[in-house]
Amino acid sequence: MNKLLIALIGSWTLIATLPAVAGPDWQIIEQARKAKQSAPSERTSGTAATSGTGAQRMCPAEPLVLGLDHGPRATSTPQLNQQRRERYEAQMKACQGQAK
Repeated sequence: MNKLLIALIGSWTLIATLPAVAGPDWQIIEQARKAKQSAPSERTSGTAATSGTGAQRMCPAEPLVLGLDHGPRATSTPQLNQQRRERYEAQMKACQGQAK
């Protein structure tokens, strides 16, 4: 009984590890490579039409994230958070002004 149990567990382990040992999926790799090669040509054609406006470079790409300003593990202060918030709002106003 003990040898049967060991054989079953060993075979299940082998079956479970086969997909990891099977190797790379070349079809997905080729699709990603083709998409990566075609992406720069699309970017250059898109920027040629909008190169006159600097709004794309000035607009913040990410939302405002403030550090924790209270508690025993505070990473910021309320004053620094207020300064960051004001700076972010000024960037957003300047970005909206450039877009118009």
